[in-house]
Formats: sequence, C-alpha cells, structure tokens
Amino acid sequence: MSKMENQNENSAVVLSDRVQGFIQRVYRDPRYLLLGKVERFGRELVAFVEGCTIISATGEVRGQALINSEYELRNRPDGQRPYDRSSLVDHYLSPDAKKHLALGEDDIAALRDESWQYYVRRNFAFLLEDFALAREDAEHNLAICDLVDQAEANETTRWAYLRWWPWIERDRAIAQALLWLKGGQPEHAATELYRAQRGIQQFGERHADCYARESSDGKPLCEQMQEHIASLVEMLREEGLPVSMDEQLDAALSRGDEEEIERLRKEMIQQTVSEDE
Repeated sequence: MSKMENQNENSAVVLSDRVQGFIQRVYRDPRYLLLGKVERFGRELVAFVEGCTIISATGEVRGQALINSEYELRNRPDGQRPYDRSSLVDHYLSPDAKKHLALGEDDIAALRDESWQYYVRRNFAFLLEDFALAREDAEHNLAICDLVDQAEANETTRWAYLRWWPWIERDRAIAQALLWLKGGQPEHAATELYRAQRGIQQFGERHADCYARESSDGKPLCEQMQEHIASLVEMLREEGLPVSMDEQLDAALSRGDEEEIERLRKEMIQQTVSEDE
C-alpha cells in the first residue's frame, strides 16, 4: 500500500507543502491581492484588493489605484441576476432560451465578461483550498465555451474565447483531482489528471491551425497546460500517487501488449461495476 493510500484509509489527505506551493505559484494573480473570506449581513464573500489603471476621458493614463472589492461565494460573483437568473449561463441554458438560442457578438462579449469574474474567483478558490468552488467555477466557464461554440458568430469572435478551453480544463481537472485526493481516492485523482492531459493534447491537435495563426514567442498554450499538470503529477507521484489504469492501458496499446491490454480492460470493467453497486 502506498503512503498516500495508507494516509487516506481513515482520514482526508492534508496536502503537502510542495503541492500547496504549486497552487500558490499557479493561481496567484498579481493583479489581485486576496484578503480572505468575510461575512457581511449573513452573506459569505471573498474580499480582495484589485489593481486598477486610472484613465482620463481623453484616454491618457493618470496613474494606478488599489480598489477594495468583494465577490459573492455563490452564484455570479458580482451578485447580479441577469434575466432574473443566477448567471448568463443559467439564462441561456434555461428551456425557454434554448428554444431560441441565437448568440450575437454582444451576447458573446457579455458571456466573456461573466467568464472573467468566474476566472478571478476560481483563482481565489484555489488559494483558499476551496476546490469544490474552483471546480464549479471552471465548469461554469466550460459551459460558456459550449455556448460560444454553438453561436452563429464569425470564427475570430468564437476563437477569441474558445482558445482558452485548455486553461479552463486544466483548472477543472486539478480542482477535481485535489478533491479526490482530499477524499482519500488517489486512483480517481490519477485518472482525472491523465485524462485532462490527453484531452488538452487532443484539443491542441484539433485546433492546431487556429493556434498556428497566433503570433507568440512562447510555448503553445496547450503545451503549457499539459506541463503544469505533469508537474503536479510528478510531485504527487513522489507522494504515492498511482499510475492510472488509463495511462497503463495507453502504454500497453502503444507496445502492442495484447495480454496486458486484456488484463487492464477487465480490471477497468470490474472497477466500474463495483463503483456502480
């Protein structure tokens, strides 16, 4: 039994200093200083300081300012209820809206603005180790990706949002994997991280032409996101994270090891059946 499995038999995992350091490096945005959770009038909020640029009416930069801000912990971060719904996503996914779904460029711009709020709060959730909220906010923005992908807009408008899918998927997978770990299920965590790496790679291959048209001197976005997940996996492997059966199966398929392929497939079926019971 691995150290991680042994630690998890009767209690949730406490993340190591190295993993906590990884979270701090990846999710601390220099534009925002997190103050922490607060409660006002019975509402749970995230308090932070935002760095803002002051611009004159003629467009000249007048200086910098630090502004105290707060985000709601539930529903839309700014507390607004567009179309009397908890978010634009909830509005567009409602039965009435789905019947007549037609997103124009203004709608996509509004969704992009909403996604930014969820992105910022997602970072805060990681820093606060509220991985359930981080996962939910990532899933919210993935839902926006789906809406934008269905929109009848020009490719440039759609791609301006869809290009960030690997970033959002990285965050969703890491949040879910850390939830699995804290719940004492390292096998599920390993599977989550491996499938995310594979999915991001496939997304990059499918949209290689779109990424190629972007002028960038750095590494491609999909490669960066895969490397971030790989770095976390490497840390966790040193702490006992198993190799997922998905990864073992892919390795066996690449080797053409028919006996190992059959063994792994049977084991995966048995695991699925036992989980459903």
